[in-house]
Amino acid sequence: MKCVPYGDRGLLLVAINDVERTAWLNKLEKELPLGCEEYILGYDSILLLGQGLSLESIGNISESDKMAQSSVACHKIGVTYTGADLESVAAACNLSSDEVIERHTAPTYTVRMMGFSPGFPYLDGLDPRLHLPRRHCPRNHIAPGSVAIGGAHTGIYSVASPGGWHLLGQTDRTLINLKAAKQTKPNPKEVFAIALGDQVRFTAKEIR
Repeated sequence: MKCVPYGDRGLLLVAINDVERTAWLNKLEKELPLGCEEYILGYDSILLLGQGLSLESIGNISESDKMAQSSVACHKIGVTYTGADLESVAAACNLSSDEVIERHTAPTYTVRMMGFSPGFPYLDGLDPRLHLPRRHCPRNHIAPGSVAIGGAHTGIYSVASPGGWHLLGQTDRTLINLKAAKQTKPNPKEVFAIALGDQVRFTAKEIR
């Protein structure tokens, strides 16, 4: 692990493995280090922000932090696999549409990061046969609940937005509570249905 300065009020933890990442999250959930006001989780990094942060003030992760088990929720999400790109994904991967669905529903995914829009989960665990570059021409509008793949990840569009991932299907699961988000001091657990580190299983819904 490396700790490098980030701007005038931040420290960036990089090159962290999964054990270190989990341990730091356990540590930060218990208590923020001296001078730390907030932290932001990246795909393979953690950004600490606050005035007066230093290597000495953040300390080190302990053995108890490494051993602690974070609470992990597993979300089963039903998907109607009628996405606009299902057939083109199948052709690109030299699979049938049914095989794409089988491979997409087989893994238990882990929420690795939240971005690029509020509540959008980047999910680790996608079958390598389904790894595809993002679309050359992104769409201007993708509906909330769209389940898609891009690169080595799968994800769910939480709000309407542009996007360049391949659309496999649609879920009616709501990922962001806009009413809770508009509160003066919104509680992230009330705003977002899925949290970092949670697990996700997709199931194929019958088409009627």
